[in-house]
Amino acid sequence: MSTAPPASPPVVIVGGGVAGLACAAKLTAAGWPVVVLERESEAGGLLRSASLDGVVFDLGPHVLFLDHPGRGEAFLREVLDGAPVIRHPFAFAIHAGGRYWKFPNHFDFLRYPTRYKLEALRAALKRRGAPPPEPIPASLELAEKCGPGLYGLLFRDLFAKKALMNPAELHHHWLARVDRTIDNAKEPFLRRGKAGAVLAALGRLRQRYTYPRGGLGDVPRLLAERIRKSGGEIVTGAADIALERQGDRITAVLLPERRIPCRHLVWTAPLNALNSALEERAVPILPTITMRLALLTYNRAKRVHRPYVYTYHPDPAMLANRFYYPESIFRELGPADREGLCLEINVATGDGDVPSETETLSRAVADVAHAGLYPPQALREARVVTLPAAMPVYPLDYERNLEAATTPVRGIANAHAVGRQGGFYFCLTPAAVTQGLKMADHLLGTEPQPGA
Repeated sequence: MSTAPPASPPVVIVGGGVAGLACAAKLTAAGWPVVVLERESEAGGLLRSASLDGVVFDLGPHVLFLDHPGRGEAFLREVLDGAPVIRHPFAFAIHAGGRYWKFPNHFDFLRYPTRYKLEALRAALKRRGAPPPEPIPASLELAEKCGPGLYGLLFRDLFAKKALMNPAELHHHWLARVDRTIDNAKEPFLRRGKAGAVLAALGRLRQRYTYPRGGLGDVPRLLAERIRKSGGEIVTGAADIALERQGDRITAVLLPERRIPCRHLVWTAPLNALNSALEERAVPILPTITMRLALLTYNRAKRVHRPYVYTYHPDPAMLANRFYYPESIFRELGPADREGLCLEINVATGDGDVPSETETLSRAVADVAHAGLYPPQALREARVVTLPAAMPVYPLDYERNLEAATTPVRGIANAHAVGRQGGFYFCLTPAAVTQGLKMADHLLGTEPQPGA
């Protein structure tokens, strides 16, 4: 493993989300100098928590699935080793057609109306020939897996609200979360075969999640402590960043008050922002979703059992696509006289017009009432959080546009763009961590020793 003398220029990581922090933690543990630049007032990216009215909310992911053998899962288990965590079986539901459709569905499938059961069974038993030519729309893949009836009832309008595009125009890779290399190419797909697929499906039926007692913001806090203890630096509030370039190398990252010499640039902030910093105006702008979270607390007379971490709402009359219930996680550990609800509302793609936060809040309160949970007069406190470029979406032509959008960074000898935002990679937290670990492996294994 390569080591670095203290006087060598640092690796500069732009973006303090979990991919950047994982990369920084591994590099600093090996003795490499690292500076992490984060535009917000705290590191964590989407993996942050907020407290409102005594209720802990999470801004991005809300639970961690760490019982699988992946690298990201192992790293996160090690980070949380010894920390107090909550563990529960995972369940969510989709509210449509006057009922909640439970997932994983266990025995709920037996209670499906006959039409949907028959269509789903036909889809499951259908012999698969050669796959259709790419690009395959998400609508086709979903309908092939569950049948046309359930697709129309549960998924068509839901994914239109989630991705802000018709599922017929959405690439199926967005559903599959296809893994990426640090150079933004697809990782080889490892087929499991029918037996492996069945075992994986059975595993999901009894899947349990892990949740840090203090909220998912505990993860970046623990990583930040590790990075600083190993000599790394994390700069927050770094919103105005420029790049100094000589030939095919980035020589420094510039803040208004500071020049940071740069041995290698790891960009985990939005990829579109990197191309702007490189003054690349001819490349395509990749579509990302601006997400709004409405954090709400309500008075209640008694504790309400919430069996689902999430409920999804395809109803076009509702603005929110998803409700998240902290009560389902904390249960008796949370306050008894109030309940927190978090509504996810995707408001715009790219630089599209965004409604005011006041309008979003008003619609969120109306959605809660429409769902039959709480009347508006029971509202205690409310807060709206806007997360720009929070989620990449993949139109059918995304691979061609991604190739063009990543050409500039691939032309720089000492720069990479990785992670959920930097790599334009729609993924869960362990996969984002794995991106950071892959990046650190590349630098530690292939970079010449700094100072040589």
